[in-house]
Amino acid sequence: MGASAWSYAIPYREDLQAALEVLRERVFTEDEYYRQEGFASLAELMDSGCLDEEGGAHSVLDVVTVVHRAVDEEDHGDVRVVEGAEVVELFGTERPSLDTVRAAEEKGAGDIDFPPSFRGSGCCTVTYGPDGAPDGLYFWGVTGD
Repeated sequence: MGASAWSYAIPYREDLQAALEVLRERVFTEDEYYRQEGFASLAELMDSGCLDEEGGAHSVLDVVTVVHRAVDEEDHGDVRVVEGAEVVELFGTERPSLDTVRAAEEKGAGDIDFPPSFRGSGCCTVTYGPDGAPDGLYFWGVTGD
């Protein structure tokens, strides 16, 4: 199986690692496939080694760690936080709204440099509401080989 794109918008949480864990649980719960295969929980699926054996893409289930690192310094299984100058480069503003991020992702579909899907396993960025306060997190990327 080749690589597969994924993206998810979720409510803002200051603790990005906790947000990723909640998101992964949600994706597992909504995905009938793994429950039909007999996995009762995400922890059981992760402990089984099934994701490693299949060698393909599994969406956000493949990633486990949120990292603040430079481009190309993350490892498989990491979600790199897009921040600072890179946010401005990608979205044209320091405080992108969810609509801005989605529009940029759609516009860049098929462009290997945007979104920075091929820089590790995935990325996330904070999205902002009309009042300028954080209102969401947007996770996206490509997993698999």
